Amino acid sequence: MALALSVTLAQASCVGTASVPASREPVRVTKNGQPFQMWEGALARKAADAACGGKVNVSIYDRFDRATGEWVYPEGCA
Repeated sequence: MALALSVTLAQASCVGTASVPASREPVRVTKNGQPFQMWEGALARKAADAACGGKVNVSIYDRFDRATGEWVYPEGCA
């Protein structure tokens, strides 16, 4: 009984250690106010990293918005 209780307490203490932001805003980048072209994904990624002050979260949902010329990173900053 005591072993099961101590294991349960140890597992419960691990649950609250992760810090996750409540909401992540998508990162939308342009080329100094000018629209990117679709093939400028690598340059847009560097701009998104700079906008985040370090690193942007990349995912399969990153996309180029043709209407605005922005690259959109929906996962936000890392």
